[in-house]
Amino acid sequence: MADMSGKVSIITPSYNRAYIIDETAQSIFNQTYSNWEWVIVDDGSTDNSWEVIQQYANSDSRVKVYQRNREPKGACVCRNIAVEKCTGDYLIFLDTDDLLAPYCLQQRIKAIEEQPESDFVIFPMLIFKKKPDDMLILWNVDTEEDDLNRILRNDPICQGTGTIWKKESFKRIGMWKEDLMLWQDIELHIRSLLWPLKFNKRMDLPPDIYLRVSDDSLSRVGYFSEPKMKSRVQVFIDACNRINETNQFDKYREGLRVMGLDVIKSAINSRQYDLAKVSIEFSKNANVFSTKEISLLKRLCTMHKLRLYKLPFVYDVVLSEVNKLSGDYLPWLCAMKYQNVTCIIV
Repeated sequence: MADMSGKVSIITPSYNRAYIIDETAQSIFNQTYSNWEWVIVDDGSTDNSWEVIQQYANSDSRVKVYQRNREPKGACVCRNIAVEKCTGDYLIFLDTDDLLAPYCLQQRIKAIEEQPESDFVIFPMLIFKKKPDDMLILWNVDTEEDDLNRILRNDPICQGTGTIWKKESFKRIGMWKEDLMLWQDIELHIRSLLWPLKFNKRMDLPPDIYLRVSDDSLSRVGYFSEPKMKSRVQVFIDACNRINETNQFDKYREGLRVMGLDVIKSAINSRQYDLAKVSIEFSKNANVFSTKEISLLKRLCTMHKLRLYKLPFVYDVVLSEVNKLSGDYLPWLCAMKYQNVTCIIV
């Protein structure tokens, strides 16, 4: 058995969550593994979040709190500042509305120290609304499919909270991409798998983090806003370029088609036609879609701009043809019930 001694840094960006962060705090203080530090970076909160997290730091020396001291504003900048400030050997990223199971740190440290060659390890997680056991739905499950292809077709096995990282490995790949407003974890994991880094999956273990589903989640608010759509377009373009640079375009072309179609349709439906045109033109130059398929996508964009979706007998014919471009994929994301309820410790 591994001699668990490594220090883990729990990295948390904070913005206007004074009303809920205490649940997260208590889940950290209740850990069975004690060699941790909680590094919180406030992103300019306008409520009393700063005062609340200062109280945690005053009562427990393992809690370190900072205020964002550079631009741009955003969770990724706060996470990177926390990584720069932290003193741990390992990193876990935790948002202010999510919860750790009491055994989380012990389970994750044991797993990564038993696999010293791994740069990061992936774990199962449960989603919940108010209490960890009120939905009993896994974030995702392992399958035989290539993990990168699953990310490209919007079926990632985990998000940013589902991993434990060696700190030096995380810093070596360039940490979080700070200019993104959405799909930050998707970009990070695409980059990690293409680097390539060594990773291990321990989906055989009990879920050890509970992810809250809420309407005021930062990733949900303004999902189709221009800044977030620009980030999705950029992640798609970067993924194509990185995969092409590693000479794996043919291997991942189908996954890129699913991602590209998702981005293009979202831009069209949110009436951001310039972004749709950028994505279509890039897809043409990158050979993601054929010339005939590009014409079909352009036609859909033009019809939507002319509001022909009000004539479904015309518009739906083209939309149906466009939808066929991504093939038939059945995502497992948030679709699997968790059966071993006795493992859940609330």
